[in-house]
Amino acid sequence: MAFDVLIVAILGLAAAGWELWWFLGPRPAPAARPDRGGTQDVRVVVRDGYEPSTITVEAGRPVRLHFVREETAPCSERVVFDSLNIEKDLPAFQTTVVEFTPHQPGDYPFRCAKNVLRGRVVAQVGREAARVNLGRGHTKHG
Repeated sequence: MAFDVLIVAILGLAAAGWELWWFLGPRPAPAARPDRGGTQDVRVVVRDGYEPSTITVEAGRPVRLHFVREETAPCSERVVFDSLNIEKDLPAFQTTVVEFTPHQPGDYPFRCAKNVLRGRVVAQVGREAARVNLGRGHTKHG
């Protein structure tokens, strides 16, 4: 009888561990999907932060980020890419497009005007680098 209880306890702990990993474990960064013209489109929802907050793209290809601001919090009124010298107002409940080409691999951080909300675009070399999660976050797939 004690052996049965031990087996059930071990299986229960394993199931609980798997469930925690599944729901709380690390997620790969969504990747941009190039359209027919080669531009990489990604939809970024602005609501208590940026979702996704990390976006993987292919270096050397144009990127088009569609910032969809779903709130009126003053902090999210503007998005700033310091390293690219880009600042854009984000009107509430509207979509604002930010376009640039990351010519070099690396991180291209972005933030709100008050430096509270943060995100980043990770430019990697090669087509497969930008296909980490093909379709996730893409404007046509939501």
